[in-house]
This record gives sequence, structure tokens and C-alpha cells, in this order.
Amino acid sequence: MKKFFILVSIMLTAVCAQAQLKIHENGNISINTTENPISTLSIGYTGNESYTTSIAGNNSAIYGRRTGIPTTTTEHDPWTYGVTGLNSPNDNKFYVGVRGSALVHNDDFPNKGRAFGVYGVAGNTTSGYNYGVYGQLNGTKNGAAIFGTLNPNDACVPGRYAGYFAGDVKVTGTLYAPYLTTVAASSSNTRTLTTLNTNTTDGTVSEKFSQLSAIQFSINPQTAKTSRLSEGDTLDTQSYTDTEIQAMEKSHYGLVATQLQQVYPDLVYENQQGDLCINYIEMIPLLVQSIKELKAEIVTLQGGKNVGTVVNTRAAYNTTDIEESTALTIPILKQNNPNPFTENTVIEYSLPESVQTANIYIYDMNGKQIEQIYLTERGESSITINGENLSAGMYLYSLIADGQVIDTKRMILTK
Repeated sequence: MKKFFILVSIMLTAVCAQAQLKIHENGNISINTTENPISTLSIGYTGNESYTTSIAGNNSAIYGRRTGIPTTTTEHDPWTYGVTGLNSPNDNKFYVGVRGSALVHNDDFPNKGRAFGVYGVAGNTTSGYNYGVYGQLNGTKNGAAIFGTLNPNDACVPGRYAGYFAGDVKVTGTLYAPYLTTVAASSSNTRTLTTLNTNTTDGTVSEKFSQLSAIQFSINPQTAKTSRLSEGDTLDTQSYTDTEIQAMEKSHYGLVATQLQQVYPDLVYENQQGDLCINYIEMIPLLVQSIKELKAEIVTLQGGKNVGTVVNTRAAYNTTDIEESTALTIPILKQNNPNPFTENTVIEYSLPESVQTANIYIYDMNGKQIEQIYLTERGESSITINGENLSAGMYLYSLIADGQVIDTKRMILTK
């Protein structure tokens, strides 16, 4: 009965405004059009059979304005709305509460103007609580409060997120996230910054990093497609973006998360699916620290001198041009071959007859001496390193002749 009075009110208002209101034989109502309406209520044109109410016009179609103090809100429901759209899903289709479209419906693209599917404006309320667009994910099912895609279909969101984008995302300003530590970039932040203590009882940064293994992996397209579909969903509309296609074609590289978790647990997170994720961004400062430590170890191995020691040592043997020298006048240490190696590797060296004593020392990345090899041969010669009794990892080896460090190189053992 209430709906009837509302309808009568609409009709009387329209008649008073001298509008063309007509109830047709099919029961549909038309206003400002002489055509037979196909919507229950058609204003300005015939309507659309998919919609109960259809409105068309040269100006803005619908205007809703709420003013004054609301009388329907309660303490537990303080929300009021200018426009509300409710769509209750009950079948295997796509359901939208409110849809906004701004696009050209033919092939004659004007290439001018601006189009906004949804335009939201908010402001001048409590500072910090003004949102142009607000999205909320209800219930317990996976999904996203705000979803963006470049393809005209959906995508299975593997968790519950405030925002999820199926495609490339570009940010022209600063992106603030937990993995980009704002504490180091903001002078107004009140958290205390402390110097990283790298000489702990658990070892240096470089020592911890030497325990990690690099891996190569690829993404299986079938596995990727399966992970994008929800169980029991029959709407198989999934497709891949250009970036996703390239990602499945290329090889990927990373670290073993469980190994990193043992030495730096703060860099390993667990996502909603139970997978371990690595914070590679905050590994950068540690990598810089590791380089500094390795440089200090090399200087220590060279008797406290810098890298220029090698040049000075060779100059002490009365030569300035190794390539043009026809006689062996300086010690030379060559890179081991193969490198990396799994079983054996060969280190070639050259010693002039004038050298009294010479040794090759092998050190681990902690600076601990693993082996000392006394060199008896002069001229060009070589030694073979057996990796059977060594652990996989990186090692340093140095040639020391007559008490001076000639050169230091690295070798890698893999198993």
C-alpha cells in the first residue's frame, strides 16, 4: 500500500510539472517519451529491459542529495548515504552494487575530454578521515576491498587484501610500505635509530650470508592458473597480463627462505597462504655491511695494506710491464679453474727463481686458515685443491712469497 501511494505521488508530481506521463498496456510507465517503454519506469527514452528504471537525458541523469540531521541512524549504525545500491548474489553470475561507466559506445572515438568510471570527492570533516573512495571487504572469504584490472574480467584474489591489482601498478610519488622503512627517511619520526651491531656471538654479516644458498626457479603456467581459481567456481574467465606471461617465460632467482630465517628471522614473513616471503629491500644495508667486512678481511690477509700492495710488490721485483716481460721476474697467482667447482679445482701460479719461500694459504670467509700449501716448484706450475673435505661455500686463497702478499682471489665450492 505504501508503494502505491509513493507511485501515485510520483505521477501527480509529474502531471503537475506538465510532463508526459503514461501508463502503457504492458503495465510499464513512461515519462517524457512517446515510445513504448521496456523498463518498468522509463524516463526520456524507451529504457532497457535489463533495468527496472531507466533514465536518459542531455544533462546529468540522477541527482541525490541528503541534508539535515539524519533520523534513521543509530549508535550502532552511524552511516548515512546519498545513493545506495543493493544487489544480493544468488546465482553463478557477476553482481555489482553500483556501476559507473563513462565511455564512447561506438567506434568513432573523439580523443578528447576526460572519462571517469567512478568519481569520488570527500573533504572538510575530521582531519585524517576524508576518503574519496572507500572500500571494505566483509565476511570471511578471500577478496579485496579495492580491485583493479586492465582486463575485462575478474581474478581470484589469494587472500584478504585492502587493495589488489591484476596488472602493472605505477606510482609517481613515494610508496610507503613496511618493506620501505620510513623510520630512516623521516626526521620527524620519533623511533630511535641505533647502529647495527654486526660483531655478535652468532658471527658477522658476511659469515651469516655465507650460509645462504641461491636458487633458480620457474613458474608453471598450469599451476599459476589453478591457483587463480577458487574451489567450486565454474566461471572460468581467467586470463594473464603481459607481465604475468613474461614471468612464466623467464627464470627467477632467490634465496632459500628457511635458511635466511635461521640467520635473519626479521627478514622473513609468512603470508596468508602460509608461504614464506623474503624482505629483499632491507637486505640491501646488510649486503653493504657484508662488502665492508670482506674488504676488511682482504686487507688483513694482505698484511694490513690496501689493494695497491700487489702493484708495489710486483714493482719490487724490478718490472713494470708483465705482458712485455720475456723472463719471469715476479710471482703471479691465477684464478682457479673451474670456478665454481664441485670436486677438484686447479690453481696455477708462477714463481721466479729468486723467490726463497712461497706458500698458498686458503681461508674461509671468517678469516680462518683452512690449509697451507708449501710451493717447491719455480717457474709456471699448479696445485690441485680437493673439495672432498671442504664444506660448500666461498673461500679466499692467497699467494705469499718471501713474506709478502702477492695476490688474493676467491673460489667457490658447490655440492
